[in-house]
Amino acid sequence: MFNPSSRRKFLKSSGLALGAATLPAWLLEREAAEAAGIDKADLSGQALSVARRAGASYADIRINRYRYESIRTREKQVEEVSRAQTFGFGVRVLDGGAWGFAASREVTSESVRRMTEQALAIARASARFRKKPVELIPAQSVKASWKSSFARDPFDLPLDGKIQFLLRLNETALGVKGVSFVNSSLSFMNEQKFYASTDGSAIDQYIIRTAPDLDVTAIDAGRGDFQQRSALPSARTIGYEYLEQHPWLEEAEQAGHDAVEKLNAKSVAPGKYDLVLHPTHLWLTIHESVGHSTELDRALGWEADYAGTSFLTPEKRGKLQFGSKLVN
Repeated sequence: MFNPSSRRKFLKSSGLALGAATLPAWLLEREAAEAAGIDKADLSGQALSVARRAGASYADIRINRYRYESIRTREKQVEEVSRAQTFGFGVRVLDGGAWGFAASREVTSESVRRMTEQALAIARASARFRKKPVELIPAQSVKASWKSSFARDPFDLPLDGKIQFLLRLNETALGVKGVSFVNSSLSFMNEQKFYASTDGSAIDQYIIRTAPDLDVTAIDAGRGDFQQRSALPSARTIGYEYLEQHPWLEEAEQAGHDAVEKLNAKSVAPGKYDLVLHPTHLWLTIHESVGHSTELDRALGWEADYAGTSFLTPEKRGKLQFGSKLVN
């Protein structure tokens, strides 16, 4: 059975803090092999059986594994390479009209049974204080396995090629006259998520995300001013082919020219203007002005101490128009 606790104890005794240090490749590969050998259907069946026998009206279990890799460079050197992964499960039960939840990073039969019993105990303790029982809407069972679309899994590829990709970006941006500094990074994430419930559902997901990033800085030492430009594309739910198919060198060169142009541009005079926003910025404008303003906690004034309230207060619902009639 998979038991990562002993290896984590080894890491700590060796002076490595999990999450703060890069896990060696051999350890990642070993844990990956052991995690792949876990019978998730069997473990989930054990959890749901324990919940059913105890009289729970509903139960579900999630067995998730997350892998991360991050590389950061600056100009001609590598600043950081980090790798990490987490693996564990969580059990949720509904008993006596109240929820109970328990989780563990030890993915074993004994741990699954123990956490399910703990979740049941929490639900029963919570039921003593509930005002009304939780009632779930009936749901059809779903059995499916799904992978995000990717051609090349970045976790299967050597580190050196990823580093060389970033250093080529930096070199290209630094080739633009006036560019002083370049920071670039690559981040990869792999989410392996399994869900099963007493409704009969069993869903397995495998998701890859690839996120390149680039920041170019131009400096005018005489004026004591600087300007930055980031790469336009954002993270995508595809694999390493993102680095091979997109014109990243052209992006790096354009970012360098844009940073220099921003540095030499005149300041905007105060006034009222009509703006035409590029799609790469428009989504953010809509997100901030429309997305956040429609959040209920802001509209009701509950989030005033964190991120501000909203002009879209409840009494304006269905009355206030603050966008074009062409946009719904």
